[in-house]
Amino acid sequence: MEMDELDLLYKTRLMLKEKGFVVLKEPVQEFYRNLFKFTGIGLGGLLNMAGKSAGQIAGKLLKELASLLETGTVSEIKRWEVTDKGVIVGVKGSVFSASQDSKKPMCIPLQGGFAGVMEAFFGGRWSCKEIECESMGEDTCTFEIRRE
Repeated sequence: MEMDELDLLYKTRLMLKEKGFVVLKEPVQEFYRNLFKFTGIGLGGLLNMAGKSAGQIAGKLLKELASLLETGTVSEIKRWEVTDKGVIVGVKGSVFSASQDSKKPMCIPLQGGFAGVMEAFFGGRWSCKEIECESMGEDTCTFEIRRE
């Protein structure tokens, strides 16, 4: 089932309404400047811990948002694992492997898509290789994404 733009926009707005809010950057920057002015640099460790915790929450929300984007290319993201070397992603229902029997992975466009997303988010060059494919009888299409 394909999700149209209005449906995607509605679900994104609903997610923001439930889990987020819009903050203007100038007031946040001013708050941060004053926080350091009055508390000193010793606050750095605490702010780093708070930032890491917030980043983990943001990562979970981005995964949730990614699941909203499962439109016509894949039906479900089953696995998202960060490793020392990169990220392993497993998806179900790839349009490229559907109704195919093959001895080789069939989701070559997804390989490029995943690498492109990582380049857009993190910069640099990324590569992606499909290591399992539903067309080969596997449960999921699984990809290894690595920084080059």
